Amino acid sequence: MRVVWTIHSLERLKQRRITRDEVLETIRDPDSTMRDRQGNTMYVKRFGNDAIVVVARSDNSKVLVITAYRTTKFSKYLG
Repeated sequence: MRVVWTIHSLERLKQRRITRDEVLETIRDPDSTMRDRQGNTMYVKRFGNDAIVVVARSDNSKVLVITAYRTTKFSKYLG
């Protein structure tokens, strides 16, 4: 699976101090996934005291990373 990064996502990763490796790990091995209202997939993975949420749009050949952020609201994302 090929990962494509939007300019917005790369700016947010830098701003939020999230590495591309963390995003890739979240997409490849999420603890949870869900759909948002726009039909995007939200991949969630816990990393220590917080979790990373990756919002992406995917088809059969690629995953387009739209944005990513950290959260401590585990119950909202991990049930």
